[in-house]
Amino acid sequence: MTTLPTKRALVTGGGGAIGRASSLIFAREGARVAVVDVSLDAAAETARLVNRAGGEAIPLVADVRDDAQAARAVDEAAVRLGGIDVLFNNAGIMSHEDRSVLDGDEELWREIHDVNLFGTMRFSKHAAPHIEAAGGGAIVNMSSFLAVLGCSAPQDAYTASKGAIASLTRSMAVQLGPRQIRVNALAPGPIATAHVEQFFPDPEARSLRLARFPLGRFGRPEDVGELACFVASDAASWLTGQVIVLDGGSSCNYL
Repeated sequence: MTTLPTKRALVTGGGGAIGRASSLIFAREGARVAVVDVSLDAAAETARLVNRAGGEAIPLVADVRDDAQAARAVDEAAVRLGGIDVLFNNAGIMSHEDRSVLDGDEELWREIHDVNLFGTMRFSKHAAPHIEAAGGGAIVNMSSFLAVLGCSAPQDAYTASKGAIASLTRSMAVQLGPRQIRVNALAPGPIATAHVEQFFPDPEARSLRLARFPLGRFGRPEDVGELACFVASDAASWLTGQVIVLDGGSSCNYL
């Protein structure tokens, strides 16, 4: 039995590692997927992989920093899929230049917040009416475990944006609950993507970070996709307003 039968899902950042894995999992579980990415080539490749696996996906291009592009992508997804039941606000950026607030670059802070926080706001604003028109559904936002704990190697602009998303998620859940739209956020720890691996330039740095994880590994894109799928599904029909930490146990490990 699939967990998202007949659902119509829009995934932002669908051309990246987590977005691609999530799109494949959503489709496997019965959803038709609109794959949205700033790169049409990346979105098209995800859609190709979904369709080759027997699912149904369409690629759409939009920059989450542009409200008009967000509106067009949402409206086109609703037309081509026949509606929207699920929005996964997965698109985000994490800069290797992002460090402490003590030497923070304001332009970098604006860039990170424009994608992570305002991108979430833009797509939620435009998708919510479609989800309500479908009789309700789910919005899944992307926070981070850094929203609930500090880090000795700070990424303060990123952390602030993800903390804001956690707070926004709770507020959205209260506002949209009467419209039968559930809103939750995932708060993953490090996910083993090519971009994240660059934060660990040598085996010693990697081993030092892995020592924090009771399960002995970083997350995989599929770990996030599977949880996003469950949270978006009717199996989680009484779950809303939550920020769900998915971090291999690192946030409960005191060394």
